Amino acid sequence: MNKCGYVLLLLAAPLLAAPLTWESLIQSADQDLRYQSSQKRANISTSRNTKLWDKLEFRYKLDGFSFAQHDFELRLTPKAFGEGSADRAHYEAQMAYANAMLAEDRGILLYDRYERAIHYLMRKRFLALNQELYQINSDRIEVLHIKSGSATFNPQDLMSALEKEASIRAALINDSNSLRNSEAKLRRWIPDFDSVELDSTWLPSMEEIEAQVKDGVEINDTYPQLAMAKGKMDSEKARAKQDVASHRDYISHIGVGYSMKVESLMKKYKELEPADVYGTGTYKDYKEEFESETGCRSLTGCSQTATVLVPDMDNRQTKDKFFVNVGIKLPFFDNNKDNDLRNQVADLDAEGDYMDKVRDVTVKVNRLVEQINDYLAQWKVQKDFADKVKEGKIFEQFAKDAGSDPLLLLRARESAVESELNAAKLETDVYDLYLELLQYVGVLSKDGVQNHLVGGLK
Repeated sequence: MNKCGYVLLLLAAPLLAAPLTWESLIQSADQDLRYQSSQKRANISTSRNTKLWDKLEFRYKLDGFSFAQHDFELRLTPKAFGEGSADRAHYEAQMAYANAMLAEDRGILLYDRYERAIHYLMRKRFLALNQELYQINSDRIEVLHIKSGSATFNPQDLMSALEKEASIRAALINDSNSLRNSEAKLRRWIPDFDSVELDSTWLPSMEEIEAQVKDGVEINDTYPQLAMAKGKMDSEKARAKQDVASHRDYISHIGVGYSMKVESLMKKYKELEPADVYGTGTYKDYKEEFESETGCRSLTGCSQTATVLVPDMDNRQTKDKFFVNVGIKLPFFDNNKDNDLRNQVADLDAEGDYMDKVRDVTVKVNRLVEQINDYLAQWKVQKDFADKVKEGKIFEQFAKDAGSDPLLLLRARESAVESELNAAKLETDVYDLYLELLQYVGVLSKDGVQNHLVGGLK
């Protein structure tokens, strides 16, 4: 590529970047490596191969090195009694556990994104309010400088205003740094945005949050952490049942075989008499071997016998060439009672762990609800005072009391802004707790691009 092409790419790069929005921020969770890894784990856990038996093997037996007799057997080891239902229960528990882990991972990813976006928006509000406070304090310093020659001038007031100016300037620097840090963290998830366009209308109002938490929150097994605990409990119970069921293998194997004989290779030692080899005897082809052993030359006068290797004919019917092999385990003096006891202990341990998790989540959720209601009560006080100042009621009273004194009017404005800043800080605390509550309940685990904050707990 020539230099002109590189220049065109550099010029086009800013055009390709898009602003950061709530939709793009939420959608970025689907491309997160942690979420993709969790999805793969869930897919593996939910794939099940139906097992109809424990073992299937082919057996071969060679009877003798003459290679005349061969036994073929297909042997099946059946599953133990109750093992199939235990396998199904274990699979379902593993599937539920994997899906709960997937929901928990998505909730964590969205929690981080929502938390950083809310922090960014609230810091912008802090910055604006601190700028307003800085301007009010600057006006106060200017008024004090003007009054420095009057009898009512108090140097302590000027010193306090200068000290407050330094404090507000530090707060402004802190807000600016926090905004930059928040934007840097947002770029970890979406690196190529050119501006931040997070709409504050995505945030629910304090009244909407209060309406959702005022009656408390009902605890149930749909919460991701409780679903994980329940899946783990069910999995451990099913694994214990699998262990017990594996010892109920009363039928160790069932086999069906076929016994084949190759007549051309079959021979056996047989004791032959003279009538077997002379005349129409069955083994007349072995007369030489018989005579060599006995010294006889004819049937007359021969009463001796000889052991000769002769062919062995397979006279069996076809149905008699098949055989069945069954192994039955005798359950005498086995340890099944010990296994049942271990199963009961495992069930109790699993239930105990699950109940501990239920208690832990219940305490945390109730504590979050209490803290949210507490902050909301404080927010109402701060907001009510700020609203009264904005409506002018307190300004009117100050104007009557202050007459032409601008310091009292500046103090009224400052008090209103400070109350609004305190209210904004309380809102931030409420949003943080509310977001944590949404994660516990499982709202943040919902798929798709949607406003989980406004959707709420229901």
